[in-house]
Amino acid sequence: MGLFSGLFHKDAAAPEAPAAPKPLTVVAPVDGAYKPVEEVPDETFAAKILGDGFGVTPTSGTVVAPVSGTVTTVADAKHAVGITTEGGVEVLVHIGVDTVQLKGAPFDMLVAAGQKVTAGKPIERVDVQAVKDAGKPTDVIVVFTNPDAIASLDLDASGTVAAGQTVGTMTVK
Repeated sequence: MGLFSGLFHKDAAAPEAPAAPKPLTVVAPVDGAYKPVEEVPDETFAAKILGDGFGVTPTSGTVVAPVSGTVTTVADAKHAVGITTEGGVEVLVHIGVDTVQLKGAPFDMLVAAGQKVTAGKPIERVDVQAVKDAGKPTDVIVVFTNPDAIASLDLDASGTVAAGQTVGTMTVK
């Protein structure tokens, strides 16, 4: 040890704590009137049996991804899309209520299972008037179906929203 070795000696760096998870942005899936999931016209969704979320009564027919991730499911009747985020949160986008009975007629799916999607980018088009004419509620419902993977979900929108507009944030465990 030299005379100045104590001045220039570096202690072993303490291991860095893992970075806190970055909140993920959640966006409106369609233009329209935002509502808490408890107010959607379907008892199963409103009771949060499938998970927490929200709905939008649409004023347009272009549905966008509410989160970024991978499309994991596309319903045969084209009325629902499942997306899984990079952090493993499963998100269901359900278009209308009892619209499975329409057998895909008013829907034009723009994505396929296995495809990566970005929040705010179109995933489907729906003929909203055809859904109304069939006597079905048109609400686009977004539900986070595996709440155990979510550390926090803050949905703070209200009133009229635009497709792709931020409606809240989610932090993954």
